[in-house]
Amino acid sequence: MSGLGADGLRSSTHLGLHVGADWSVRCRISPDKPPILTVHVGRTLLSFSPAGTAVPSDHVEFAYALLGAVNDYLVECERFRFAVQDAAELPRDLAA
Repeated sequence: MSGLGADGLRSSTHLGLHVGADWSVRCRISPDKPPILTVHVGRTLLSFSPAGTAVPSDHVEFAYALLGAVNDYLVECERFRFAVQDAAELPRDLAA
């Protein structure tokens, strides 16, 4: 049996994490094993690691793409946070 359904679509999962104050992010490093990136949000644990015992070039590409997306997320979080702070500090007659 094929991994594709009759419609040609692959299975998928969407996981949304709404991050509060109870979070942690770590990269577990071992001298003889590939790294493991872990994200704890509340009681949820999400981890990233290469499939298998090696780190192939496609996983390095994934790590770079993840780094780029995290950087974009950080920049947007900072922009949004400062925009909200600036709007809150405007006098009421200028805010309208």
